[in-house]
Amino acid sequence: MAEFFGRSLPHIPLKIFLLVHFCCLMFAGIGMPLNYFMMNYMVLGMGFWALSDKTNTTASLFFAAFVAVTAAGDIFLMVLFSNEITSSGNGKFGTFMACMNLLVKPVTFVYGWSEHQRRGGASEGSGYTNFDSDVSPTYLPEHISPPVIPGLDNSSVM
Repeated sequence: MAEFFGRSLPHIPLKIFLLVHFCCLMFAGIGMPLNYFMMNYMVLGMGFWALSDKTNTTASLFFAAFVAVTAAGDIFLMVLFSNEITSSGNGKFGTFMACMNLLVKPVTFVYGWSEHQRRGGASEGSGYTNFDSDVSPTYLPEHISPPVIPGLDNSSVM
């Protein structure tokens, strides 16, 4: 069981979320602009990547991040194109399905993030190495020797 803010989440496969987003995306196609589709197809692609590669933490992190970004993009596009889209009944239905897709995205994000943590993403370090610190040559591994500087007595360093 995955946990989010201390609460256990029921196990729902990622396939279900991808299917719901795909159906909403197909019905939203009636009136939404092309960039709406490009963003959401990218989310579906990241979801299929996360679904196919069960051990990759990068795939699950990208999926969760893209869901969050496209939620903000969907709001922006619906506000920007609302007058053009809702002029017909089909456009109103497409906008309604885009809103349904938008309502499912926070739940998808929570499950995507819990999937990322389940795969071991929470224990990842940043990978940052501080090269500015003054590291003594005594901390160097055995197979690496300290640099030899001409004119300097290197025996006092070790």
